[in-house]
Amino acid sequence: MNDDLTETNEPLWVPVLAPALWAVHFTLSYITAALLCGRFGPPASPGIRVAVAGYTTVALAVMALLFMYGLRGHRYRLPSRPHDDDSPEDRRHFVAFTTMLLAGLSVLATLFVAASIYLVGECG
Repeated sequence: MNDDLTETNEPLWVPVLAPALWAVHFTLSYITAALLCGRFGPPASPGIRVAVAGYTTVALAVMALLFMYGLRGHRYRLPSRPHDDDSPEDRRHFVAFTTMLLAGLSVLATLFVAASIYLVGECG
């Protein structure tokens, strides 16, 4: 057995980072829209789109890094068989594949949040 395949080397919180980042992006986007449309901004404030573009850029960059982290942990190829054996290698591949899938799903969710801000318009 290989020493670098122990569970102590694989943090279990990494797959959850991308959905958590999406939740932060969602919250920041809608709080920004609520504050700039309702309380602190004129009805045609361009700051909403600029702020959401900044949030989206940062979120997508981190999610891309998480996707690449999962892909690297999966040795740069998609699985050819299920990871259901009770071995350190299969557990590592399962966590890496889960990280990739959650990062991809979070990218889509982040793009939908950004699209809603841009499609609805300024304080629509």
